Amino acid sequence: VPVIFFFARKVLIWGKDKKFIGGFFTWCLDKGERGGEKLKEKAGKGLYVALLLFVGIPLPGTGAWTGTLAASFLDMDFKRSVIACMCGVLLAGVIMGVGSVAGVSFFKALF
Repeated sequence: VPVIFFFARKVLIWGKDKKFIGGFFTWCLDKGERGGEKLKEKAGKGLYVALLLFVGIPLPGTGAWTGTLAASFLDMDFKRSVIACMCGVLLAGVIMGVGSVAGVSFFKALF
């Protein structure tokens, strides 16, 4: 996860002027910056809480890797981003644990 945080944006900036990958990398940077500005306006000081909730939702594509990539695009503070991602992973684990216990109890009651 720290590798993504520190190098994802740098790789995109490095590759935006390359022949074959430049268009895609430029598109990724522009899309990330536009989306990031909108998110910063809406979330304000709650940006790290938004990151925690994004990572904490146990759905495909909303985990620590994607959250760290978003934090890298948004130029967020490393330490606070890592703490938000760790808390989000714990939240997702609690949600899945409770869901698993409830599911097992439900199926035991049925059968």
